[in-house]
Amino acid sequence: MIKISVISAVYNGEKYIRETVESVLAQKGAFELEYIICDGQSSDRTLEILDEYKDSCKIISRKDSGPQDAINYGMNLASGDIACWLNADDVFTPGALDMVVKAFNKYPERRWLYGKSYIVDSEGKEIRKAVTLYKNLIGFFYSWNILLCENFINQPSTFWKLDLWNEVKDLDPAYKAAWDYELWLNMALKSRPIHLRKKLSKFRRHETSISENNFVQQFDEELAIARKHCNFIHYMIHAFNRWKIVSIYKILS
Repeated sequence: MIKISVISAVYNGEKYIRETVESVLAQKGAFELEYIICDGQSSDRTLEILDEYKDSCKIISRKDSGPQDAINYGMNLASGDIACWLNADDVFTPGALDMVVKAFNKYPERRWLYGKSYIVDSEGKEIRKAVTLYKNLIGFFYSWNILLCENFINQPSTFWKLDLWNEVKDLDPAYKAAWDYELWLNMALKSRPIHLRKKLSKFRRHETSISENNFVQQFDEELAIARKHCNFIHYMIHAFNRWKIVSIYKILS
């Protein structure tokens, strides 16, 4: 039976962590689940809440240098065939992991997969539907060239075989907001992904989230990361896309 390892990094996440954990533990299907939660020594009620799930998860509380360090630590403990990370304010949709397993079984030669995601607010209400539609359209057919020009991959709906992670690891702590984009490019150099055209997760934007408070840095970092791999034309298109998206996000914010 296929084993899936899910990693969550959390620090002072009492507001959303219960919903995140329950969305993982509620997954059903023909797979074995390993759930590793890496807490950065939270000072709120996070650990108290997590203690309720200690029989179903592996909970580790240690001082870390940020979410990348926590994810790297958890991923390097993982023992699954397939792995992913789910942020402590995001959730999986019902049946997501079963759909992922079936997709990897259908395309055993592929080594990673990305799917669709909703964007929701602090109360779980879907927002920014136009942004979601735009990302779904540009990523409908996977293209290395398009990925160099713009990051269309939804992080909480992305999964990979653990042996691929072991080849490209780890997340680079030099990046504070776009470390996932570097991972996608490094994995894409090894294997073409599966695009599973199903909504696998809900990505939450709220007043304290990295994506809400650091989106300018995020897109600046993505441009710098793309520059490592792309040619001049890719770079100029990506630079334009960076300006376009930052302008739109400033208006939305």
